[in-house]
Amino acid sequence: MFNRIILGKMKNYITLAATLCVAYLAVSCDKNGPEGNGNDLELNPDPVQIDGIRVMKATFSEADFNMLSEPGFEDFSDQTIDYRSLWYFEGVNKDPVRTTASADAHEGKVSVQLDNPDDGVWTDGCLQSVALKKGKDYTMTCYGKAAWAGMNAYAGVRLEGGDIMDGQVSDWNPDEWLQYTREFNSGDYVQGNVFFGGWGFPGVWVRADDFRLIPTGTAQTSLKSDSCTESGTLTNASFTDIGTMSGIVAWPGPDGMISLALTDVEYDGTVWPNVYAVSNDTDPSDGFHIARICSGDGIVPILAPSGSDEIACVPTAGVTVNGVQYIHYYSLRETDPEDDQVWTANFSGLLSSADGGQTWTREARARWSGAGPFVQTAFWQDSRYLYMFGSGAGRKTPQIYVARIALDGEINNASAWTYWDGSEWVTGDPEAAAAVTYGTASEMTVTYSSTRQRLVMMYRSDTTGGLVFRDAGAPEGDWSGEKILLSDENENTTHYFKPSVLSVSGDDVYMLVSEF
Repeated sequence: MFNRIILGKMKNYITLAATLCVAYLAVSCDKNGPEGNGNDLELNPDPVQIDGIRVMKATFSEADFNMLSEPGFEDFSDQTIDYRSLWYFEGVNKDPVRTTASADAHEGKVSVQLDNPDDGVWTDGCLQSVALKKGKDYTMTCYGKAAWAGMNAYAGVRLEGGDIMDGQVSDWNPDEWLQYTREFNSGDYVQGNVFFGGWGFPGVWVRADDFRLIPTGTAQTSLKSDSCTESGTLTNASFTDIGTMSGIVAWPGPDGMISLALTDVEYDGTVWPNVYAVSNDTDPSDGFHIARICSGDGIVPILAPSGSDEIACVPTAGVTVNGVQYIHYYSLRETDPEDDQVWTANFSGLLSSADGGQTWTREARARWSGAGPFVQTAFWQDSRYLYMFGSGAGRKTPQIYVARIALDGEINNASAWTYWDGSEWVTGDPEAAAAVTYGTASEMTVTYSSTRQRLVMMYRSDTTGGLVFRDAGAPEGDWSGEKILLSDENENTTHYFKPSVLSVSGDDVYMLVSEF
């Protein structure tokens, strides 16, 4: 239902909700019956392909670590820097026309060139925000050229709310690319703005290329995407005849099964908001199938809107901890009639099921603000903690945050969670959370590559247009810059969102990807 809402095709679920059971409803997911028992589920010999959701395989390999996105300006070199890039402008002159691509590059195809003929006027060539840890040493480098040696060109990092860690690049000249290096400590600040620019003078130009920001002395490596291709189709191999759906959230369920929360399931002429399903397909290399739609008398939803100001409930993540399943969801309030990528939420919260998905309960104590940073989330757990990565409502939210709780803690109690504030974990205060990434992010998933020993975060970027990823050695970062995973096929047709990991095999990550 949610996609239909943001595409301006919203139906009136308030009337429907009155006829549905509320979100506590029992879902009959008996493992016995014609489908078999446990993993030995009987499959429909005539499965039906489900359109609008793809089974994808992303393959990664090793790369140098860099906390900056598009450091060499290569991803969108044929477009202006402020169109689909995370570089942007501020200051006295914000006009991006002054900054263009130059075919004279340190490496790759292009560098960025600033022309500023206005005498005595400062102009930023470009600027990018990045999340920092408090009290940590970092090193920023870039390469540059200038119209003449000794001119007033500068590069460095502005600590948001703090000092400017820059320097005059007086040795830059028109004949050779020279490296500039700036080491600094973040102090009490959690945001740095990497920049270069210059003071105006007739004939002034400055070129910069290949920016890099790393923790000083780091030896870590990063990831790059070798490919992201379709590995097969999504099929319904259950004995419940459903039509379309708009999205799926997948997670490892009990008994070695894969649990699924299906959104906008069309069945018998009715669209059901959210339905629980399971799969025994542990090898998505040739596609993925739904093995059973957990149903009683027809289809029973696990989560339905309550009416009034709650026009939809949208699952964003699922996890199983100590045999209990949790689904994170948000309560949709409204979508901006002028921009379907912008919406507001009443709150976000958790559903729980301790009986294999037969019954689900809205956890009254597990709620986060609809205006806060944990509206859309992704779960990841290690041997000690359950982590929750979060962003705000809509597809234009500019940061990602992280919280955690011990696996034996009160997962269903929001006040028991702790939130990363840039230097430590703070209990019970989501507003204390500091961003771990900057750049528009929504509908994310997080997994772990044991081969590379890196966390991989994948999400939709409204800026880039498609799916992107970052990687890190720890949930709180430092996270790499944003890298393209799967670009939208066309600005006006196929758009990718809501990746959900099915499995990881070596350098290959298999996932479901929805499209609108």
